[in-house]
Amino acid sequence: MKNKNLDRSKLPFRKNCEGYFICKNRKIIAQDTKKGYIEFPGGGIDNNEDISKALLREAYEEAGVIIEGELKKIGQINFVWSPNWAKSEKQKNRYNEFQGEEMHFFIGEVKELVCPKGDSYEEGWENNVDMEIKEVVDIIKRDFPFDKDIKEYREFQLKILDSLK
Repeated sequence: MKNKNLDRSKLPFRKNCEGYFICKNRKIIAQDTKKGYIEFPGGGIDNNEDISKALLREAYEEAGVIIEGELKKIGQINFVWSPNWAKSEKQKNRYNEFQGEEMHFFIGEVKELVCPKGDSYEEGWENNVDMEIKEVVDIIKRDFPFDKDIKEYREFQLKILDSLK
């Protein structure tokens, strides 16, 4: 439940990471959630966890991505969640704990795709998806003009994807 008396500007940002992983066929690891947005491998960073190690862990757990060589950090942004951001119970709890995301972005090359849990993927990732970069850009642009609370994030994503074409 949302606490209406909470001064959200005093809350910390939730540390998060997102990876743009390119396959040898020049496709990118991404998933069309069919809920109106694209998802890239990534997620929350545990306390005292190295950011790049967190991304490698998340990418493997979610999509079975094994990276070749080092990750390259390409940016970081902070964005504040809007009051309508939280949809699930987990997100509603986070909304009361954090004011938004401290998102760290990385690029890497895919060495191999495997199924991380034998025959099933983490919730939300039904299978490995390598998508054409243009297709990913088109799906993100469906929401244009972007809501002000997500505008900087979406524009950053498009800038990264444009540089990968």
